[in-house]
Amino acid sequence: MKFGPVPLDEATGKVLAHNLVDERGQRLLGKGRVLSCADVETMARLGMDRVVVADPGPGDLDENEAARRVGLAVAGPGIRMVTPGVGRANLVARHHGPVAINVPALTVLNNIDPGITLATLRNHTLVQAGELVTLVKIVPFGIPEARIIDVESTARRLAPIVDQQKMKSLNVGLIISGPDRAQDRLRRALQPPTQKRLQGLGSQLGDVVSTRHEPEGIAAAIRQQVDSGTDLLLIGSVSAIIDRDDVVPTGLRLAGGTVTHFGMPVDPGSLLMLGYVADVPVIGAPGCIRSPRTNVIDLLLPRLLAGERLTRADLVAMGHGGLLEDIRERPMPRSLTSGRGSHESD
Repeated sequence: MKFGPVPLDEATGKVLAHNLVDERGQRLLGKGRVLSCADVETMARLGMDRVVVADPGPGDLDENEAARRVGLAVAGPGIRMVTPGVGRANLVARHHGPVAINVPALTVLNNIDPGITLATLRNHTLVQAGELVTLVKIVPFGIPEARIIDVESTARRLAPIVDQQKMKSLNVGLIISGPDRAQDRLRRALQPPTQKRLQGLGSQLGDVVSTRHEPEGIAAAIRQQVDSGTDLLLIGSVSAIIDRDDVVPTGLRLAGGTVTHFGMPVDPGSLLMLGYVADVPVIGAPGCIRSPRTNVIDLLLPRLLAGERLTRADLVAMGHGGLLEDIRERPMPRSLTSGRGSHESD
């Protein structure tokens, strides 16, 4: 594509590079317009003898067609494409659920040509149906079709690029472990925020089982929940987990489960355990589960409800972006003042 000023007698059929306004500042012709003979006559009446244009070559695609083809190339089954023009293609979510962005592949595609740009939400962001997930923008008015073919072939090779996981409506159980005298208090603290959180994600809180805070009792409660058909299990306790051999992880192993990971690089929520009994995820929840504010539980639940089996590597990767807004109700907030970056003790 050629770009620059040309005499008016050479401008017909070329693309106007900048908006054309009259002496009052009112727009007469919009940028991106293919200039007609009448447009050129209008510019001549304004006293112009040259105009800045873009002149696509025979191997170029116009910006809208290029954006459409790139959008189709990267959109997975959970994504719908809308093409609003001006070199843009909007990729929006089909469902309520977390997005799945192939970040290494995205970097490869953004390096193919500086005129082809893809901007996405952060990977695993929870979105509603119809929410914008990715914006494709073709920067120039036209781009060589060969570069678009490069994008298409690379996207096929590295697919999926941009997709979304649809959350399922699961039966979620809650185990509350603590001394008998504390059970009512723990239930009041744990059940309402857990139920509200799950309802907001399209699932329901099923059985709530109370047990003493000891490995054998927790193991029995886990087996009871799993045998009854629970799809996902949360354990809230009178005391947070502080070691892989603490009460809750030991109870999980006694129940025939395994600990995937303990110790999250997320705050609030670092004292979280994730494990599995066969295919049933078991979350040993930190104290912040009692708060309605965003915490580590809100990062895990959408992905688990979408059917993703999380590994230790998945959880460790949450450290990037894992510093969430503090929960002031915690016994030891990051700061007694309001400032980020405070040097006061956590």
